[in-house]
Amino acid sequence: MTATELRETFGLSASDWERISSRPGMIAPVDPKHSGGVTKWYGQAFARWLARTHPGLATEVPVLLRPAAADRHHYLGGRHATHDEIGSGRAHFAGLWKTEAGVVAVAYPKSYAFAPRELLECHEEATTIVVVRHDYALYGPDLVAVDRARPDTPYEPLWSEIAAHIGTQVPWWPSELRRPDHLVAWRPGDAPVPVEVVTWPSWEPLYELARMEPEGSPVRAACFTIGHEMRTRAAESAEHEVTDILDRILELRGSADATAKAERAAMVLPAVPATDDPGESESVPSDVVALGLAELCARADDRAVECLEQISMWSEKDLPFGGSFSVTRSNVSRTGAEWINRLRPVRPTAIHRLWTGEGDKTVGTFVDPVTGSPVVAFKGRFMFRDSREISYLGRAPKRLPAGSVLNEVVLDEPIWVRTTDGVLYPAPSMEAPGLSWGYSGSGPMTLAQCVGRLLDDGAAHAVTYGTAEQHEPGLEAFFKREHKAGTRVSRRELERLRASS
Repeated sequence: MTATELRETFGLSASDWERISSRPGMIAPVDPKHSGGVTKWYGQAFARWLARTHPGLATEVPVLLRPAAADRHHYLGGRHATHDEIGSGRAHFAGLWKTEAGVVAVAYPKSYAFAPRELLECHEEATTIVVVRHDYALYGPDLVAVDRARPDTPYEPLWSEIAAHIGTQVPWWPSELRRPDHLVAWRPGDAPVPVEVVTWPSWEPLYELARMEPEGSPVRAACFTIGHEMRTRAAESAEHEVTDILDRILELRGSADATAKAERAAMVLPAVPATDDPGESESVPSDVVALGLAELCARADDRAVECLEQISMWSEKDLPFGGSFSVTRSNVSRTGAEWINRLRPVRPTAIHRLWTGEGDKTVGTFVDPVTGSPVVAFKGRFMFRDSREISYLGRAPKRLPAGSVLNEVVLDEPIWVRTTDGVLYPAPSMEAPGLSWGYSGSGPMTLAQCVGRLLDDGAAHAVTYGTAEQHEPGLEAFFKREHKAGTRVSRRELERLRASS
């Protein structure tokens, strides 16, 4: 910041500036090679210096950058603000501390980070709001603060500065340990306690449903297995934040780095991940999980829908269906019409309900009798299209039936394959990577790999991330080219293209 900017920010008169800048000990400006030759200072470093060396001007400095006067803590308790109370994306827990300079609220976001000024109305008693961000600064989790007196001037205090003002160590919870009931109940001086991890998506609905199922039930086993995966990943992440990031910062900075030691000493960890997990003893292999999820998809109760919502956000690898696609009746191709005409209406199941949201104009629920895939028909689903337009949302198979032999590929939306027995299928695919054609990119490359697999084995699994790459340069070159929608490519032609590389 230039001298003019410093004066404006900290309310310094011309005489104030003349007085402090003319005396020995004035804080040194930034090296001119880092400021384009202009005389500038680091704003926060200047503020700390100003408050320390000119106490009469300290009130012009952000609260937490001033020297602290606290000799003991006065914790006022904490509050958990939900999305419904404060608005989407701003749910958080805030601990409030009474200090000599007013009430300081230290906020820990539930999910997304946000600007501290967004919480001023939520915590009307607070003089200063501090938000603990998810990223890391030089010495620990990053902090950003704002004072009510200057809501448009955010600053970044150190953990040690907050600790000095509140009179004790500042609690820090990794995101995975911010469980509302524990946060609200915590008090300074409490020993660290085991806390059940918080995950997104949530493991709780899965465990609730699992406990209602009989022992040995595939649904019970699937829910416990996936829930245990969620919990384990979150516990590992919390341990990583503490040991591999927080403690390693001090190690990397070195024991002689006084700031690193002070920052680590200013923090206290009130919780550790709970290790008692009933899902661990009931975890099962992937094939049993797949059976359980197939049963779950066929149910229609609210609990099944809630669990499928969480599972689909976590991983779709064990769900019985592959990538989604849509076919619109108004511009349907002959192949797409063939698929629509074979659909059979059914009562909505949990997997149907998973695709329908509030405000959706659902006109029917179906099943593809060939693949068993659920299909939902919507009216006016797509923006900037005819509001009367009917579209069908379906799922591709992950693989074709055993013994299938590929006969042709149809380049359409979606891409179709027909087997030698005349049966039409959406091409086996996953939600990602997708299948496409007509350009140079991952879509044609994935399609080439998919077709290559089907030529070798008509029941081959769809291409997934992490599988060994099967380069198909001849097929890929063909699928990169533009083709008319509805182009049919026979097996003989596919084999010729494959051999041409």
